[in-house]
Amino acid sequence: LAGHEKYIKTTVYGMTGSVPDYTMVVVGANMGVQRMTREHLGVALALKCATYFVVTKIDMSPEHVLQNTLHDLTRIIKAPGVRRIPLVVQSEADVVSAAKAMGNGARIAPIFKVSNVTGEGMQFLHLWLNLIPTQKDEDLQSRHEHAQFHIDDTFA
Repeated sequence: LAGHEKYIKTTVYGMTGSVPDYTMVVVGANMGVQRMTREHLGVALALKCATYFVVTKIDMSPEHVLQNTLHDLTRIIKAPGVRRIPLVVQSEADVVSAAKAMGNGARIAPIFKVSNVTGEGMQFLHLWLNLIPTQKDEDLQSRHEHAQFHIDDTFA
């Protein structure tokens, strides 16, 4: 999802037009949960889209700031309007169990801690992306329907 608030219309348009199976909400460990993080989570919830979280920049964030970010994120995930079960992924077993649960419609919300600089935690995110099942494509294929796209503009 586009992070800056001036792109919220683009974000909503993209999500409603492409019908994603999952939403990845990215949170900077050093910046914490921002207002737009809450907005993006609200959009994903309104569209009933399964959501997982990636906390980035763990290499440059002081430990106490990272812990505050994880605490805030966990609190939001457990909030009455969201009511998901947060799971901070720390092993391959966590990834596998979260992917299985997500495929069965569980209300789990995996949280991945990664560093794009050092690569820490990226192996779990890569494994996750390879394991999560598609959700909406199976429904479309089972009904043998063709996909429909709305073209609202053309460029010459």
